[in-house]
Amino acid sequence: MRDQEPVILIVDDDKIARETLAFLLNVLHVRVEYAETGMQGINKAYEIQPDIIILDVLLPDVMGYEVCKTLREEVLQADVPIIMITALDNRNDRIIGLVAGANDFFSKPFDSLEVQVKIRNLIRLKRYRHLE
Repeated sequence: MRDQEPVILIVDDDKIARETLAFLLNVLHVRVEYAETGMQGINKAYEIQPDIIILDVLLPDVMGYEVCKTLREEVLQADVPIIMITALDNRNDRIIGLVAGANDFFSKPFDSLEVQVKIRNLIRLKRYRHLE
């Protein structure tokens, strides 16, 4: 992990969802970057090498599952934790995301404590892994 604050990339076409997540993450002292489409998310991930990616399932150009699979195939992105966001509430959608390489899910509407705790834990895990 960097010596500076962790970078979190939020890929979501919903401005309110992006702003809500950024607000919730503010207490964790992270830098938040944004992308509004799947392709922007892939390009931004390559450009900034984020510590964590929060990825919406339903994007206007490419499904989040495909974005996740694409990122997992790239060596530099293969171990970046990816949390998918979904308003979909069925087991099959979550399984598809996990098979694509997602580490976890947030459901819409967001539970603020869940978001903060999961992200904080992922930041810690990534920090410990880089100390090895």
